[in-house]
Amino acid sequence: RYVDLIEEGFDLVFRVGDLDDSGLVARPLAPYELLLCAAPAYLNGQPPIRTPQDLAQHECLGFFHADLRSQWTFEGPDGRLNVPVKGRLNVDSGESLLALALAGMGLLLQPRELLAADLAAGRLVPVLPDFPVPTRPMHLLYAPDRRITPKVRSFIDFALAAFGTPSN
Repeated sequence: RYVDLIEEGFDLVFRVGDLDDSGLVARPLAPYELLLCAAPAYLNGQPPIRTPQDLAQHECLGFFHADLRSQWTFEGPDGRLNVPVKGRLNVDSGESLLALALAGMGLLLQPRELLAADLAAGRLVPVLPDFPVPTRPMHLLYAPDRRITPKVRSFIDFALAAFGTPSN
């Protein structure tokens, strides 16, 4: 529970996903966006990936989280598609999965912020750009009765600048 985190002494918490009515102040941030990509070295010599169903023939690097370990969701022309995925590796670190993808070990589904530099440099390439992953709401949460110190105010301003707001 988010309230427990605040009660344990955390000043702020990031929450990805739908919010419960927790009584906390929720500052909306830009939606959490996941991208599917791979290193060119992985894609060379592999079966083509034209639709999400083609992922069944590929090594998918899994994030050890219940939603992303065994199925990935995409938006298609006919609505949402939940596609089962499999791979030899499930890891609970986005940075470790990124290193594996860069080494040509498989397909990667991770946040845009983690992938941006490697996509821009061509070390990773987008896969299935016509089938985007649905975004999720993201918020910065804090207690309404907690005094906002200058340090916390600076972090809130930094988070809003770094992650953006839903309108930008």
